[in-house]
Amino acid sequence: MYNDPIHRTDTLNPYKDFIGGEQIKHWIEFQLLDEQGEPLANLPYYARNEATREGFVPEFVGYSDAEGVIRIEGLHPLAITLLMQANPLAEQLKNRRLRAERAEPPRPGIGDRTPMYVPQRSGFSPIEQQALAAGHGYHYLRIGQLCDKLPTLDPPVPNPERPPAFHFPEPGWRGFTVSDEELDRRHVLEVCPFRAWSLVLHHQPEYSLVNAYNLGLMSILSYSNGDEHELGSVKQLFEQQCLDLSRTPRVWDNGQAWPCVVTDVPFSDRYVTVEPLDTGKADPPEGHTQLFYAISASQVLVAWRGTEMEGVADLITDATFRPVKPEIAAVCEPKVPCPDLTSVGSVHLGFRDAFEMARRVYAKDLGKTIFEDIESKKLFICGHSLGGALGLIHAASLIDYNPLLYTYGMPRTFTLHAVQFLGDLWHFRHVNDMDAIPRVPPEAALDNYLYDIYGPMGLLAGFSWSLRQAATSALFKHEDPYSHHGEIALFLRTEQHQQQEFTPYPAYRRPDGSPYRSTLTYELPVKAKLYLVPSLSEDSDQQAEQATQRLNTSLTAESRARFFPRYSLPTTWRMPRIGDHYMSQYQPYIHNQLLESIDAERDPLLERQIERHKFEQQIKYYYGSIHADELARSRIFLDLQALVDQALHVTQQMEGGAEALQRFNAIADPKAYYEKIYG
Repeated sequence: MYNDPIHRTDTLNPYKDFIGGEQIKHWIEFQLLDEQGEPLANLPYYARNEATREGFVPEFVGYSDAEGVIRIEGLHPLAITLLMQANPLAEQLKNRRLRAERAEPPRPGIGDRTPMYVPQRSGFSPIEQQALAAGHGYHYLRIGQLCDKLPTLDPPVPNPERPPAFHFPEPGWRGFTVSDEELDRRHVLEVCPFRAWSLVLHHQPEYSLVNAYNLGLMSILSYSNGDEHELGSVKQLFEQQCLDLSRTPRVWDNGQAWPCVVTDVPFSDRYVTVEPLDTGKADPPEGHTQLFYAISASQVLVAWRGTEMEGVADLITDATFRPVKPEIAAVCEPKVPCPDLTSVGSVHLGFRDAFEMARRVYAKDLGKTIFEDIESKKLFICGHSLGGALGLIHAASLIDYNPLLYTYGMPRTFTLHAVQFLGDLWHFRHVNDMDAIPRVPPEAALDNYLYDIYGPMGLLAGFSWSLRQAATSALFKHEDPYSHHGEIALFLRTEQHQQQEFTPYPAYRRPDGSPYRSTLTYELPVKAKLYLVPSLSEDSDQQAEQATQRLNTSLTAESRARFFPRYSLPTTWRMPRIGDHYMSQYQPYIHNQLLESIDAERDPLLERQIERHKFEQQIKYYYGSIHADELARSRIFLDLQALVDQALHVTQQMEGGAEALQRFNAIADPKAYYEKIYG
């Protein structure tokens, strides 16, 4: 049998003729959609299989139709690969918007070999659900899995051989392949837009809750000491996380991961220049001033680092609070007269010298790089503690470029005359309850002649005399005391006290025969912490109209000056606390207020809302025995709290703003960060 040539067609008898019918031809459809379900129309493509590679049939070429559909017919039963021309595909994808909520895959931990950029999880996309319900195939792709080469990028990526891994996850340009078993079917290709994350920031003179939150995160990020590729470093956030569209970028701090409020922008508008700076690591090293800057097509962001407890350099800077002439020589060009930051008043010597050192050491970064195309960008500056003071000096030096400054727990930096001169500078300063740092240097005129004598001992002698001057500041008015700049945003713990009269000695009487009466005051149990931004009362809208009307009848010019002094801090009888100073106390309160303003009806309510409702009920129950001044103050403060939601309107109304808030709300955990109310 094995030698019978009649029945064999293998290599032992290769000349056996075989006659068959016409081969069955196949078809396939690809439908290209973005994340909103909108078609990618009129895009040039070409498709290949083994038959085209061997030259049996010509390559399949054409354009996607108005519905984003590519139909290919007359196929052999072979796997087929689709490739799109890179530049037309990139041009369309850069202008398409992302879906609001992201898949948010877990980030691989140490020792975890799971790839960073995994396929989108099944069941997440509504486009996937529709495709499968219709019997189609479904695939989620990024541009690098479809295009035939690297698109022309402006500005270019640092290394074209290794473009950003999220958008270009595979080496080479292999296209998208469907096996021979998946022919005779439509395949829906959901293609991720060619975008990048950008922080939501509003350049405006009105207070913004999202500005407060995001710039607070940048102030936290300025403390990062991580290697540039390490999770939580400045460069890792802007150069890696802001290009990973599967996840919301986060600022990592002591094991906590704070989600940013971000919107998607064209890939060409991404952050392209990001530099952390530390004068202590310069060549040669000098001092200990640190900051970072990040530049995109629309933003210049500068964040100054606050006081660090390692070493004494920052502490000496803080304590060197002699007021001196507000001139910064490092800002000037060589042989050009140096204009002062202000034409009147003085500035804190330690802060001025720290800024001047950074400006001198990093003259190219701070004197040239951040000014490139500055006319087409918006300038944002922020900082916590010492970083806030340096940020204010920096903003004052750039006042002609209209910077927007947000600070947190910053000390007084300029004297009153200088502060009044800088009145047009947009600045919102945040103070957390009894934070001790905004209360220094004391609100007094602290200059004296001892600073100029005794050589090196002059600093100590002058400082000692300044302390004595500060001790008498409550008794004597000073011509040009240290003062605060900017509009305050105050996180204030509010209390109530009940007053009860009693007769201590019934047997003793006044001359008119009436008994002697005494008043006993004690603290009521429920307290509330309120988010107070007095400037919001100046810009009301219909949603806040009722609260604003109540506020305008009670918050008179006199009471506003009493509760929120223009260049100072509200007066309280509680002791300042250093524990209220850290960003770990500021940021949770801003985070939870943002969540409350996004969705005030969430279930369950935030603990802060519950405590505030209890506080309001306590006022109603005890109003007859609460001192009239304290009762009026509490009601004014509650009305101010009701206005905070309007600080979110600018975000809700911007393009992509509603999606940014929806995205944040979907992943933010109201129980993740401890919000301190008591103690």
